[in-house]
Amino acid sequence: MFGLDDLMKKVDLGDILEKVGLSEQDKAAVTNQAADAVKYRVNKENAKGNVDTIKNLFSQNENTEAANGMAGKLEGDLAFNLKNKLGLDEGIIDQIKSVVMAKFMGGTSNAMAEGGDKEGGSVLDMFGDSDLVNTFKNKLGGLFS
Repeated sequence: MFGLDDLMKKVDLGDILEKVGLSEQDKAAVTNQAADAVKYRVNKENAKGNVDTIKNLFSQNENTEAANGMAGKLEGDLAFNLKNKLGLDEGIIDQIKSVVMAKFMGGTSNAMAEGGDKEGGSVLDMFGDSDLVNTFKNKLGGLFS
């Protein structure tokens, strides 16, 4: 199984980030924040039952409208992380968020395809937090009992 650590080694955002003057340390931090944004969104969408949307977004298939909507949310999640966790300037964030997230998701999708998963199912193994999702679902279920 291809893991998150393997993916982080494969996704190189250096060329993009060099253009806006970020240091090597900043590049690693941006990559980590992209992974955090994906983990946050995958878990949030999984808790809502949007597994097919998650898989579609990270598959080799054409994106559905829902998957494109999730991609937009991922850019917002990344922008939030870059501003609030790294303190990057909004001008830089606006320049890089779309490209960084597209490249990160493409790297993830390609890595999964190389491992034999062209349908995007392993993204849940890579980024999903099943204990967190199950706890969240159980709490929500209790609200409607």
